[in-house]
Amino acid sequence: MATMSRIRVGYWWSEKKSQKMNLAELARQFTEKGCEFVRLDLDADLEAQGPFDAIIHKLSDVMCKADRDSLAAQQVKSFENYAKAHPEVVIIDSLDNVRKVLDRSRQYQIIDDSELASEGKSQALFLLPSPTVTFTFVRPCLDGVFTPTFVEMTSTDVQENLNKMKEYSVKFPFVCKPILAHGTKYAHKMSIIFDENGLKDINPPCVAQTFINHNARLFKLFIIRDRYFVIERPSIKNFKPNKYETVHFDSHDISKPYSSSELTALDEEDAKTADIAITPEKERLDRIVKVIRGELGLNLMGIDVIIENETGRYAIIDMNSFPGYDGVDNFLELYCGIVMEDIEAARQSQLPPPSTQSTQSDHNGAPNEPISGDSKQANISNGKVGATSSEIDSGIDTSDSCDEKKPKSAKSESAQKKKQHCRVAQ
Repeated sequence: MATMSRIRVGYWWSEKKSQKMNLAELARQFTEKGCEFVRLDLDADLEAQGPFDAIIHKLSDVMCKADRDSLAAQQVKSFENYAKAHPEVVIIDSLDNVRKVLDRSRQYQIIDDSELASEGKSQALFLLPSPTVTFTFVRPCLDGVFTPTFVEMTSTDVQENLNKMKEYSVKFPFVCKPILAHGTKYAHKMSIIFDENGLKDINPPCVAQTFINHNARLFKLFIIRDRYFVIERPSIKNFKPNKYETVHFDSHDISKPYSSSELTALDEEDAKTADIAITPEKERLDRIVKVIRGELGLNLMGIDVIIENETGRYAIIDMNSFPGYDGVDNFLELYCGIVMEDIEAARQSQLPPPSTQSTQSDHNGAPNEPISGDSKQANISNGKVGATSSEIDSGIDTSDSCDEKKPKSAKSESAQKKKQHCRVAQ
């Protein structure tokens, strides 16, 4: 543990991530709070680089490579050994929790096994009062939250894959997604398979997930511990039952804030009838965030949600750790705030219990002062899960511009004029 008079925060993520998240501004946030902000060298002894009060990271890409890359495996092992040897160091987030979302099949199974799915599925009870009569009682859908049916495919054999689809109720069209959600440039390369002929286009190992029409609207839930932001993004248009050639796309390109393509433009008939003004229900999103956070234990994560046209049910189609937070203007302030909060809590837990003389004056008559870290934090009191409607602004602004391209002064002025561009819900 670092000395009580000095706070050291170690960090590691790729150079691309540093540029995207404005590393210089994050460093300024920590420096202003009296922290030394240190980049980790994963190839060197972490013990020699310490001590640290906290380590923040995005190691998901390295973790995904560990199974096939000995250097990545050693880096992950070294990091885990250091964390195990120093339980007093705050780690955001633990690698065990990050692992839960690296494999898409595993993350969908977590959703399917959660309270959301059990509450969203109709459950039937069959009674047989006679050999010829069956009564069915169906429990009504409560949350209506689910993940579309899915199955892992490991073979290119068409018949084998058809059998798997039938067993797991996966329908055409389905989205074919790489099994790994991070770690390679192919992680976001996806396809839509429309019929049996398209099965030749899959690239195993992958996950086949039934495609559902959702009027080309995607809602990204950007979670920062116990608060989240809802950002609407473009998504794939509706498809009617028909024969199409396999569609290939990169999900990052499709759902960028200002992306526009033939795949995201609704057909003329759909554009006339689609209810594109629908606003996601805050209570439903609150429930999703609460349950999924409980399942994953992550402080920084994203959840992709779509709303099924025909039923209005909410479908979770992807989750990831430490997303980009594009459109959340005050993310760095909030991020720094939760790290400092955890550091303060960790330091306080290591202080000796107060003695009967702890508040007495010393020999000079001056009161003794407890030693503690800088507890100054960002003001992030609104938007907490479980807050009542009187405690928070419950409106959801799902626009995606978030003044991303405005100069800093313009952003500040804009923030004064409107409560917050990106709706905070929880």
